[in-house]
Amino acid sequence: MGLRRLFKNYLYKKKFDISSRKHVGSKLKQKSILITGANSGIGYALTEKFLQLNHFVLATYNNKKENLVKLGGENLKICQCDLSKIENIDFLINHIKKKSINILINNAGTWGGKNQNFNEIDYENFLKASNINAISILRLSETVLKYSKKDSLDSILNISSQFGSLEDNTSGTNYVYRGTKSMMNSFSKNLSIDLKRDYGVNVISICPGNVKTKMNPGGILNPKNIALNIIDILENSESYNGKFIDLNKNELTW
Repeated sequence: MGLRRLFKNYLYKKKFDISSRKHVGSKLKQKSILITGANSGIGYALTEKFLQLNHFVLATYNNKKENLVKLGGENLKICQCDLSKIENIDFLINHIKKKSINILINNAGTWGGKNQNFNEIDYENFLKASNINAISILRLSETVLKYSKKDSLDSILNISSQFGSLEDNTSGTNYVYRGTKSMMNSFSKNLSIDLKRDYGVNVISICPGNVKTKMNPGGILNPKNIALNIIDILENSESYNGKFIDLNKNELTW
């Protein structure tokens, strides 16, 4: 990697680095948090940090749970939930029934496979990706509000992507990922109106940037630092209700 690229990556990391702020998370009183896709990447980093801050976490995973098992502890419960099939969300009901869920973080996501260009789209993967990246946030919101302890839900945070921005799209292609993240953003905006009005719940859509994860192994940002940014946003979630923002709380175009 050339010096110019190294310097550019350094500046990009620095732009979102709040790891030196010792107070991050201090404003959040003990919460119960439901995090999807929690066995790796951002979901795992959030789970680990919330546990360190003494919150309770219900963490879901698709088919691998070894990282969550290693975390352990009485404040962590794990549940398998493959979001590619919406009916699987019903498996969560017994875990949340009559219990407090204060924050829902829709983190689970998928790229949607390799064939995403026009005339090459894998429509079976498209349908699965639609469930995981978008439709699940509606069903999860409904399920939490219906079955968890009444009036316990404060905030919903959806992990989106700038690929979901219509205005920012200048290159085309990637129909599956772009389309499903745009759908997520649309649902997120709708929910921010309906749920704020009817339940007092704040709904935020964020772009976490170029994060190094299993889905994006060439990423630049460390998920642990991203977790700090997200927690910092959640400390004042009412200010960002209905917005699509980056890690520094700057509004992005839809």
